[in-house]
Amino acid sequence: MSLVATLSNLFPKCLTVTLFVWTYTVTLIKVNEVSQTTLFVILSLEAVFSLYTYFKVISIGPGHPMDFKDLQIRDLHEVELGNELPPEYISKKSLTVKRDGRFRVCQTCRHWKPDRCHHCSSCDKCVLKMDHHCPWFADCIGFNNQKYFIQFLIYTTVYAITVTNITFFELYTWFTRKQFEEEIIDLLLLSVWLLGIAVSISVTFFTGFSIYQLSKNQTTIEVYSLRRYREEERVLHGTYLPMSNFNVFDLGSAKENWKDVMGTTWKEWCLPIAKKRLRRDSNALDDSGLYFAVDKSTTHNLLESADLQDRLLRRVTPKSSLDVERPLLQ
Repeated sequence: MSLVATLSNLFPKCLTVTLFVWTYTVTLIKVNEVSQTTLFVILSLEAVFSLYTYFKVISIGPGHPMDFKDLQIRDLHEVELGNELPPEYISKKSLTVKRDGRFRVCQTCRHWKPDRCHHCSSCDKCVLKMDHHCPWFADCIGFNNQKYFIQFLIYTTVYAITVTNITFFELYTWFTRKQFEEEIIDLLLLSVWLLGIAVSISVTFFTGFSIYQLSKNQTTIEVYSLRRYREEERVLHGTYLPMSNFNVFDLGSAKENWKDVMGTTWKEWCLPIAKKRLRRDSNALDDSGLYFAVDKSTTHNLLESADLQDRLLRRVTPKSSLDVERPLLQ
């Protein structure tokens, strides 16, 4: 790894830790209007949970198709000719395909691309259920670490709001007592308060957006891709279909979509612990980011179409597999 790459990887981590340590220390030392014991317990819990989930996101990683040996492509030319096909657990359950009906491949990683998998230009590798590349982590948010990413956002929002309110109360008390007549304002405390306001507002909005996306079971990439596809449909056919017509991964309710990512119990939702994976059947590959459940009302038709497509592709040779993808169900 080059020096520039190393620095770009370390900088956001050092900055994040520094911001937490600095705001925690200044608040704890400078605030006198709140019980020190209460302040220490509240701030410590919030800061520890935030930093723990931050590094959990990084250590676990988003997940990659390269983690599965049978997704490796032996010969891209054979794939192009239609002589090499993906494993059946991909081909029979894939709901997104190329415009020519072929299964998706990554020529750079030389691997088959499952549903919702995309190549990240920053990481230079494919990511399972890629949501976005986050510069604050110098890593992608994907299938494996999405739960911890959402929890990090929630913990950080709570921490930022707590610090903002506590420092504001301290400054407000200083002002109402007219202490400004005898001493200048504490610049460290003021700077933490101003930073807290900025972070609280920005992180709250981003947390709300991320939870909204989760409630729809959509990734950020899927939103932009579907918007582009809808625009193409409008230009070609004069119709502007609603977003809901395209989201085949929506399980039908915000609660089910939330549980699919965050787990099924309050303990899993509130604590940064591994999700208790509920297998949909005995297949060990279930809930591994290689294929996904869809709403029960559409499951039968979708999987029937995918199975038919798989059987046809194993009998005929299409022209090309290296084309733009589109949803199987329009």
